[in-house]
Amino acid sequence: MTYFINIDFLNSIYRELWWNSSAELNSNLTSNDYWNKIQKEKLFNSQIDIFLKHINQFPEDLNRRLEWKEDFYKLIDSTIYKNEMFSLGTLDKTMKEEFIISTKLFIKRCRSLDSSLSFEDIGQALRNVWIVNIFQKILNLPMKLTDAISGYSLLYPYTDNFLDDTTVDLTTKKTFNLNFSKRLKGEPVISRNPNEDIIFDLVSHIESIFNRESYPLVYDSLLLIHNAQEKSLLQQDAITLPYERDILGISIEKGGTSVLADAYLIDGSLTKEEEIFSYGYGFFLQLCDDLQDIKKDLENNHMTIMSQLAGKYPLDSITNKLINLVYYVVDEADCFKYSKSNELKKLIKDNCIQMILFAIVDNREYYSKEYINAIEKHLPFRLSYIKNIKSKLSKKFKTLNSSYYGLSLEEVFLYLLED
Repeated sequence: MTYFINIDFLNSIYRELWWNSSAELNSNLTSNDYWNKIQKEKLFNSQIDIFLKHINQFPEDLNRRLEWKEDFYKLIDSTIYKNEMFSLGTLDKTMKEEFIISTKLFIKRCRSLDSSLSFEDIGQALRNVWIVNIFQKILNLPMKLTDAISGYSLLYPYTDNFLDDTTVDLTTKKTFNLNFSKRLKGEPVISRNPNEDIIFDLVSHIESIFNRESYPLVYDSLLLIHNAQEKSLLQQDAITLPYERDILGISIEKGGTSVLADAYLIDGSLTKEEEIFSYGYGFFLQLCDDLQDIKKDLENNHMTIMSQLAGKYPLDSITNKLINLVYYVVDEADCFKYSKSNELKKLIKDNCIQMILFAIVDNREYYSKEYINAIEKHLPFRLSYIKNIKSKLSKKFKTLNSSYYGLSLEEVFLYLLED
C-alpha cells in the first residue's frame, strides 16, 4: 500500500540519529546531593500519607461527597503540582485546569462506553490522552478532548492488550489485524466478537470528526501504526539475536507512528517539522516503555533492543543513548508554538528522564556496578529508598479499605476523577 506520509523518510531520520547518539552519560542530568534527597523523600512520604488519609475520609453522606472531592483537588494543587518530583510545576493555571477537565471527561466516556474497563485499562488509555494534550499545547491549542482523541486512545486497551496476550496464538492475532486493517481503510467488514464490536465502533468516533476524503492523512497515520503493530508481532515470535531481525526498526516505527497518529488527530494536519518531532517523541517513549518492561519481555520472549541485550551485555551504553536521544529530540524541536516553550520542553524531558532513572534502578541487575554508582547522584531519592519504594507504597496503600459505603476502592478513585 502507498502512503501519503513519507514513513521511510521518518524512519531513516531516527535510525541515523540513534546510531549517531553518544553512548556517554549526558552532562545535562540534574544532580541531587544526599540531604536534598532526604528532604525529597520526607516530602514524598508525607504527601502520600496526606493523600491516603483523605481517601480514608470518604464520606457516607452523599451530600458531603462533592465537598470531599473539591478538597481533594485543592490538596493536589497544594502538593503534587508543587513537588518537583512530579515535574508538574511548569504547568500554568490554564493548563492545569484544561488537563483536569480533559482527564475527567475521558474517564466519564470510558465508564459510559464500557463499565467493565479496569482502572488499569483506563490508565493505559489515559496516558495517550495526556500525550495528545501535551501535543495540543505544543501547537498552542487548548487541551481539548474530542471524540476522535478519546476513540483512538481507547483503542489501546482493546488492541494492544489483545496483541500482547501470550495466551492468544499468532494466527488469531493476524486474522484480527486483517479485519482491523479493513475497518481502518473504510472497507466493509463484519466483527466476529464483542471485542471487535467495540474496536470497530471506536473507529466510528474518529470518522465522526474527520471525513475520510477531506482528511486522508489522519487515516494514513492510523494505518501506519496498525502496520507497525503487525510488524511488532515479529518481536513475539521467538527469541532472536541482534541483527537477525530489524528490532530497532520495529521500535522506531511502532513508537513513532503512535504519537504521529496522536498529532494528526488534533486537527487533521501537520507541518513537516511537527511530523518529525511527533515521530521522535513516540520513538523515545517506546524505548522508555521497553526499558521499563525488560523483565516482563524476557519472561514472555518478547524481543526489544533492551531485552535482546539484557543479561548478555550491560545496558549502560544503550541507556545513555536513550537519554541523549530524549535531550536532542526535544531541545532541537522547532515546532513548539506555545509561548512558554522552554518550560514545556523541560516538562517533557524531566518526565521522560525520571521514567528512565527509575527503570534503571528497577532493572539494576542488567547494569554494571560502576554505572549504577555514576547514575546514583542523578536520582531524586537515595538508591536504597528507590529499591524499596514499591514495597513501601504497597504497605501504605494497604491502609486503605477495600470498600467505602458500598463503593469499591477502585470506584472511589474513579469517582474522584469523574465529573
